[in-house]
Amino acid sequence: MSSKKKSLEIETLRGLACLLLVLYHVIGPLGGGLKIDIGSPFRVIADSMVYVRMPLFTFISGYIYSLYKIRGNDFSVFFSGKVRRLIVPLFCVGVPFSVLQAVGPGVNKDVSVMDALLSFYVPINHFWFLQAVFIIFMFVGLLEWRGLLRTPTRLYLLFAFAAAVFLLPAFPVDAFGINGAIYLLPFFVAGMIGQEKVSELKQTFKVIGPLVFVLISLTLLYVAAVDRELIVDRRSLIGLTVGCVSCIALLSSDMRSKALTWLGGYSYAIFLFHVLFAATSRSILGRLGVKDESVLVFCGLTCGLLGPVVLSMIFSRFNFTSVLFLGERAATKKKPAATIAPVAQTR
Repeated sequence: MSSKKKSLEIETLRGLACLLLVLYHVIGPLGGGLKIDIGSPFRVIADSMVYVRMPLFTFISGYIYSLYKIRGNDFSVFFSGKVRRLIVPLFCVGVPFSVLQAVGPGVNKDVSVMDALLSFYVPINHFWFLQAVFIIFMFVGLLEWRGLLRTPTRLYLLFAFAAAVFLLPAFPVDAFGINGAIYLLPFFVAGMIGQEKVSELKQTFKVIGPLVFVLISLTLLYVAAVDRELIVDRRSLIGLTVGCVSCIALLSSDMRSKALTWLGGYSYAIFLFHVLFAATSRSILGRLGVKDESVLVFCGLTCGLLGPVVLSMIFSRFNFTSVLFLGERAATKKKPAATIAPVAQTR
């Protein structure tokens, strides 16, 4: 994001989304990650995040997309940019990761090699987000390109459509992450609406926004502690409402944090590689005989956040790795300006 349009509160929310995502995957779903059982405070925390974690990531994507809407006839440029940013890392990071999971010892998830090789089509890991967001970008981008989202009313109608489809039963086969795209679309559109109304939201809800989010968080923690089955269904009216309200509340709060802003600058690398570092931390500590849940979660969270940051710094130094593994645009070397010899020195 350019310095002109860079928003410290959005970068802070990026960092918060990274923190929630990594913490969830460190703790893991029931039977995964650290295999923490029901009744543990960490299990309650992991379950309570379900309505906020990925909606917040997607809300931010919609907000930032709204700053760079397609204009004119440059859809081909938009398409190629999203292929580079999302699909190239899907093949160069997502598929190899799934294969490593299939053949590696001591993993929690039983994945066949064939399923791993086909994971670009039917997702089996967190990389489903790449496929889902790509579909959303293409769908919303086409509408924008054809001039169908030029008024607020049409944007609200798109949200209503997304919400209606969100509540429909999922497809039996999640081809190219289509179920994920349907799940995330309302939050993406909510992010677009949030960007259009950001000034009004901050003026109206700057004080009440944080209170609303804290209240929602406490309620989710309580429900997850009492009966986790009441909270794990993401595609529900409650999930849609809580996700959208939470994102709007966080945006309107104008929250800023230097630490979270710094993390937010590496959000894509953290998303791509955090599981690798968190799993490595879990494996090493397990071999050392460490069983304390607090130590395991803290070390996994630290490695899952900082490991990808270091990897990003290394990959970004070289065009080859930055394009393949981070989806970044290849840097172009500037040609040195031609030096003109002074007339007095020419012979």
